[in-house]
Amino acid sequence: MSRMAEQQLYIHGGYTSATSGRTFETINPANGNVLATVQAAGREDVDRAVKSAQQA
Repeated sequence: MSRMAEQQLYIHGGYTSATSGRTFETINPANGNVLATVQAAGREDVDRAVKSAQQA
């Protein structure tokens, strides 16, 4: 399986990076290969997502 591109957060109808700029890697436990790099959502990102959901 090939590595996926860096994944972003989906908030308020669009893709965005984490406010902190931090990411983490997801690892395939069978072989230790990196599957993807994912944005590490923090408190500000979660608050923004919840506010957006409440407005929907």
